[in-house]
Amino acid sequence: MQKSFFVTLIMLLVLSSFTAVAQDEIVIQVAPGIYYPTEPTEDNQNPPTFFNELVAEYEAANPGVRIELIEIPDNISSDQWRSTVFQGQNEPHILNNNYIRVWQEESNDWYVPLNEYIEQPNPYIPEGTPGSEVWQDSIPEVVWNTTLHSSGNQYLVTVDAVAVGFFYNKDLLAEVGMDLEFDIDYSLWADWETMIAEMAMVAEAGYEPLALSMSTATPFNYNWFDGVSLTSLYIDDIESWWEPDAEWHALNQREFACAIDNGLLNATDEKFSDWIDLLSAFEPYWVDGYATATPDEAYRLFINGEVPFLLSNAANDTIRVTRDAGFEWGISYFPPITETTSQFAANNESSYLVGGFTAGYVMTDRARREGVEEQVVDFLQFMTAQPQWSRVVTDAPLSVPTLAEMDVPEALQPLTAFLELPIRALKDPDPRLSRRYGEDHRRLMQEYFTGQIDKDTLIAEQDRLMTREARVVIAENEYTCDFQME
Repeated sequence: MQKSFFVTLIMLLVLSSFTAVAQDEIVIQVAPGIYYPTEPTEDNQNPPTFFNELVAEYEAANPGVRIELIEIPDNISSDQWRSTVFQGQNEPHILNNNYIRVWQEESNDWYVPLNEYIEQPNPYIPEGTPGSEVWQDSIPEVVWNTTLHSSGNQYLVTVDAVAVGFFYNKDLLAEVGMDLEFDIDYSLWADWETMIAEMAMVAEAGYEPLALSMSTATPFNYNWFDGVSLTSLYIDDIESWWEPDAEWHALNQREFACAIDNGLLNATDEKFSDWIDLLSAFEPYWVDGYATATPDEAYRLFINGEVPFLLSNAANDTIRVTRDAGFEWGISYFPPITETTSQFAANNESSYLVGGFTAGYVMTDRARREGVEEQVVDFLQFMTAQPQWSRVVTDAPLSVPTLAEMDVPEALQPLTAFLELPIRALKDPDPRLSRRYGEDHRRLMQEYFTGQIDKDTLIAEQDRLMTREARVVIAENEYTCDFQME
């Protein structure tokens, strides 16, 4: 009996010791986005894996810290997933998010500003390398300026970039008789008019030219040329919409809302009408069913050789096109919209960047709530330092790295010319004002493209929508608009 008592006591002491260790352990959950490590499959023999090694290295150097990698489910939108985990207060400490969404969600107090941290040295960057003395120096200033919230808070560390483009089937286009030499450094076409003319040539040969998705769940393809073309037509006005002393940039929510409220931008002016006509001339060359097609459905049309062009996230899809395409292919960018297409683009000499520095890593409020903010920042510094991030991207070249003194993987080097273009001043519809504005804007454009409403109705409805949502945004954020003149 006595022996049994002592055995039980020893077991309790051992268990207590293990419990104390477990209680002292710091657990950091990280959602690495597209770099989440997975097992090889028949369709994907080389998935991302390196984050496992990254975690093992950090844990070995930091006893008492455990890193858990979190995968975002693919059966739910990322917006819904974030809303669910944040409401349940079980969000990861670090997650990858689009800066547009971060701006929209900033009022929820979900994210911790990184201002003070990025001004400090990053101990994981080798001495003499940009960022070793001031972490912020490891990433170009244009990246920070793009993702900076209008409050002055910086929430994202953006170590890679998205490059959007047209994949094209060289074999099919050669059959049609199209010239495959680039007219300018970054595009098959010298201007928008030439692009439309050659899309028409493809259609006359019996092919649907361009696969894309404008579905409610995945409207990204449409968003891209919506912003590029609108920027091009309003090129002479945009500077008057900026806050004082600003250089070329993507308009923030306040600037766009105030441009509408001050009468500098409205749907009833000639430029907006011309913009509608420009997109109307492009829409007949989009594949049938684009209004409901998913990106994967559009991708399969291209890979199966049914259409010669695919509008896609080129950085993300280059690897799988390389794997899946049974034909010679290339990647082109949007051509500039010039006076040959619209009188309002007369002073426009360039196309504008879609994608770019769109998503980065954020620290969530959970780190602050649990008192592990410093440890979370430390892992964020570790994973985004050049030595580590170089290995992540080499293992899975899914985006173009932005870090200073870091080589771009060979497969992605053709995309770097796209990233040298000026960013579009008018972003996707959602962040211009609100998610509701973006959804209603796309719905109206889709109804017009599909013949459900005429142009006069579209203009009237767009004008009401812009006016209403601009006033809501100004009131909710207590913006003042006296920096702009009518």
